[in-house]
Amino acid sequence: MTLIVAENLAKSYGRVVAVDGLNLTLNEGSVTGLIGPNGAGKTTTIKMTLGLLKPDRGSVKVFGQDPWDNTAIRSLIGVVYEKAFFPPHQETLNYLKRVCRVFGVPESRAIEVLELVNLQEASDRQIKALSAGMLQKFAIAHALIHEPKLIVADEMTANLDPQARSALLDLVLQLNKDEKVTFLLSSHILPELSRVCDSVAIINKGKVWAIGKLTELYEKYAVGTIRISTDNPEALAVEIKKLNYVEGLETDLRGISVRVIEGNEEKLYEDTPKLAKKAKAKILGIETGSASLEELYRLAVSGKEKK
Repeated sequence: MTLIVAENLAKSYGRVVAVDGLNLTLNEGSVTGLIGPNGAGKTTTIKMTLGLLKPDRGSVKVFGQDPWDNTAIRSLIGVVYEKAFFPPHQETLNYLKRVCRVFGVPESRAIEVLELVNLQEASDRQIKALSAGMLQKFAIAHALIHEPKLIVADEMTANLDPQARSALLDLVLQLNKDEKVTFLLSSHILPELSRVCDSVAIINKGKVWAIGKLTELYEKYAVGTIRISTDNPEALAVEIKKLNYVEGLETDLRGISVRVIEGNEEKLYEDTPKLAKKAKAKILGIETGSASLEELYRLAVSGKEKK
């Protein structure tokens, strides 16, 4: 089942074009990343999807309906924002019980959602006493109260440290698998998303440049790319850059994605162990035809498809 369909969606703020002819689909059961830099149009797209902004042109359908000023649609969606704002002096459980009454669901649901996000031990804690990571988990609990089929999260990991981001994304995987919740995750922080997303929409300058399952996009764009997993990517990258058959590379916390001139893949396999020894780096794995999400984004936006 397709939950969201956006066609030729556009929105401007005065002379600033935020979204320009955007097309997007979201399928039930997926964890889809809406990825792109700040200012790419992600938040504006999400606001139109939630019915908070009216498009200048084009259309968006959520659960088959126009979301604009549509309270019925909002009851099917949970929302998590980059910065969660809740009454600071309220205790977590008591506040969620109030939310239960607003939605007309049993107050026992408040306890259930705290357990789902592993915050049951903080049930009597004031919201202001929650850490940044716990507060975002609490925001997910809040979004789950009415048992939505879809949760839309706009940059929910942006202000968290790496450990808190990882824990939050683990929770997304758990809820998708166990509770059958579909997620649309907007983010400009790409490394962690590749671990949880099965599909991505690559957005830049208000347009979706590529969309589909990650496996399909990697197959389409990751030609001549070799993924090296290592404990010291920065040091190893310095050495690999010196190879005359390397066209470019991208590093992240877990490794390096290297683009080589076609026909030189075996050379890189042979040279990497020697360079790793020189860089005092441990090789954890080498895989052909793979790329980091950052590299995939760059290739898609530059239009460098597999030949």
